[in-house]
Amino acid sequence: MKYLYVLIGLILIVSCNSSDLKNNEEEQDDITPPDPIATFYKGMDLSFQSELEAYNINYRDETGTVVDLLDFVKDNGTNLVRLKLWHTPQNGQNSLTDVKAYAQRVKSKNMAFLLDIHYSDFWADPGTQTPPSAWQNLTDIEIRTAVYTYTKDVITQLKNQNTLPEIIQIGNETDSGFLWNYGKVWDAFSDNWSNYAALVGEAIRAIKDVDTQDEVQIMLHHSNVENAIYFFTELEPFSLDFDMIGLSYYPQFQTKNLNLVASKVSELATTFEKDIFMVEVAYPFTLDWNDNQNNFIGNINQTIPEFTPSPEGQKAYLEWLINMIKTIPEDRGKGFCYWAPDWIAFSGNESTSTNGSAWENQCLFDFNNKALPAFDAFRSN
Repeated sequence: MKYLYVLIGLILIVSCNSSDLKNNEEEQDDITPPDPIATFYKGMDLSFQSELEAYNINYRDETGTVVDLLDFVKDNGTNLVRLKLWHTPQNGQNSLTDVKAYAQRVKSKNMAFLLDIHYSDFWADPGTQTPPSAWQNLTDIEIRTAVYTYTKDVITQLKNQNTLPEIIQIGNETDSGFLWNYGKVWDAFSDNWSNYAALVGEAIRAIKDVDTQDEVQIMLHHSNVENAIYFFTELEPFSLDFDMIGLSYYPQFQTKNLNLVASKVSELATTFEKDIFMVEVAYPFTLDWNDNQNNFIGNINQTIPEFTPSPEGQKAYLEWLINMIKTIPEDRGKGFCYWAPDWIAFSGNESTSTNGSAWENQCLFDFNNKALPAFDAFRSN
C-alpha cells in the first residue's frame, strides 16, 4: 500500500508539473511579439501621448467610463503603435527618451512598434525637411556619417531595452527627399537622387548592423498615393534594401476618387514588389469644432462623397480602407495606421489649462472624449 501511495504521488507531481509547464508556455505565448509576415497591422500614431498624459485627460469608452488609453485601444483591436522621433526637440517632446519610455509600454502590451525617424528637430513633411541643428554646415561625407552613427545609436538603445521596432521608417513623407539640401530631390535639386539614396543607404546600413537577425521591416514614406510611383521609379536604380512603401492618404489634400486610390496602391505593390502600409490616415466624424483653433478639415468639399463627415461615415471610411488594403495583389497590403486619434481639444475641466487642437474632429474620440463607432473597424479586422 505504501508503494501505491508513492506511485500515486509521483503521478500527481508529473501531472502538476506538466500542467505548470503548459501554463508557463501559454504565458510565454502571451508575450510573443506579432509575426510581421502573418499580421495585418491596425495601428495608431500615439506620438502625442507623452505630452497629453501630463494633462490627465479622461478618455472614455462608448458608455462614458474613463479608460486608460493604451489599454483601451489594445483591447479594442489595435496591434501597432507608431511613434515619431525628433533628434533634439526644443520642447523635449518626441525625444529618444520619450520614445524609449513609451515603447516599453507598447511592448508590454504585446503590441508592435513602428518607429518614425524624422531626421529633424521638428516636423518633417514634403515642404519642410530641416536637418537637426547639430548637423548644420556638415560636408556631404560628414552628413552621411552622422546619419549612420545616429541611426545606429537609436536602434542600439531600443534593442538593448528589448523594444526593437517591428518597422522602422526612414524619414517622414520624404516626397522631396530629406535633410535639405543634402538629400533634397525637388525643384532645383531634381538631379540629386544619388545623394538622397546615399543618405537613406547609410540609415539602412545602420539598422542592419544592429538588427543582425533581420527582424526589422524598413519603410520609405511618401505622402501622396497618386505621385508615389514617380518617386520610387527614381529610386529604383539605386537598389536600396527596404521592405515597405508607406503612404499617407488624407482626402482633403489628395484625390477623392476611391477607384484611383485603389489602382495606384496596387500598381505600386506590383511594380516595385514591395509591401504597402497606409501609414497615415484619418477622416472626420464631424465638421464642427471644439475649440477656437482652425482645423485641417472643415469643409464638405474636403471630404469623400461616399462617406459623410459623421461618426458612421468615419467608420465606413475605415471599413473601405481596410478592404482596399486587403485586396492589394499578392497579399502585399500589410495594414494601416490612424494618425493622432487621441489629439483632442480639452479645457479646464480636464486640466488646469486650455489646449486647442487642429485635429479634434478627426480623432477617434468625440467632443465628450467618448470612443466613436470607428473602433468597430479595429475590432472586426
